Amino acid sequence: MSVRRINRKWGQVFVPKCGRVKFRVTREWSDIETASSARVTLDRSGRWFVSFTRLAPQIERKSTGAIVGIDMGVTHTVATSNGEFLDMPELLTKGEHQRKRRLQRRLARQVKGSNRYRATKLAIAKLAAKEVDRRKDWIEWTTTDLVRDYDLISLEALKIKNMTKSAKGTKDKPGKNVKAKPGLNRSILEQGWGLFCQRLTDKATNAVTPVEIIAINPAYTSLRCSECGYTDKKNRESQALFHCLSCGYKDNADVNAAKNIIAAGLVVQERGGQSHIVSNKTQHSDPVKRTTTPKAA
Repeated sequence: MSVRRINRKWGQVFVPKCGRVKFRVTREWSDIETASSARVTLDRSGRWFVSFTRLAPQIERKSTGAIVGIDMGVTHTVATSNGEFLDMPELLTKGEHQRKRRLQRRLARQVKGSNRYRATKLAIAKLAAKEVDRRKDWIEWTTTDLVRDYDLISLEALKIKNMTKSAKGTKDKPGKNVKAKPGLNRSILEQGWGLFCQRLTDKATNAVTPVEIIAINPAYTSLRCSECGYTDKKNRESQALFHCLSCGYKDNADVNAAKNIIAAGLVVQERGGQSHIVSNKTQHSDPVKRTTTPKAA
């Protein structure tokens, strides 16, 4: 791979069959210069990227002795066993939301394959790209803070693909709440649970002082009382309120679930169970660090 620096903001990389392509320098030049390979990609919003392969940076941290359980949700993106809520901010402004809706209505009226159809579709894709970028940015900052603050993090082993399946069912066995399920699926996917857990695990593995990540079975964590252990679906009075019918304990439902998650994680640790830590292969690449190139490239 051949790269050279033009000035403080711009560099060039040699792309086979294209020659030297100019790109914007957004990372330390030493990381780019020592990269073993590069990949050029085009996203659906028309943006070009060049990704340089390098060792993932280690998270600088000191052992704190602190532990935490986290519950992933829709109302609150992350609820911790300490009673904190880590909420993803609005990914689009009010004006951007309105523009997106107008564009979607316009797209529905236009002829598929026409020039105006393609232009409208591109405008929607650009707004979607903003959502993706802002979601990734929030996840990166939040997961870094969690890894720096805690030595042990317990979370749910969520099967997101199964959770977001269609509820239509079949002709012989039709599904239930079919109209409401797509909205729930969108809300789950918008929160980026899968990426959040993956980046948290990657950073915990690459931390200077390792952080233990334990994934536990999420069954009944939202229905079990974290004080007395009594489990009943009636304990969950609403989406937000947990009220134990046995001991009378009251708490936010997500915080109560997070307390159950950390308790289960400690049990797994004491019994010598396997932590949810990925292999060291994740240390050899850092897929989120990308440098953009001009569209003209």
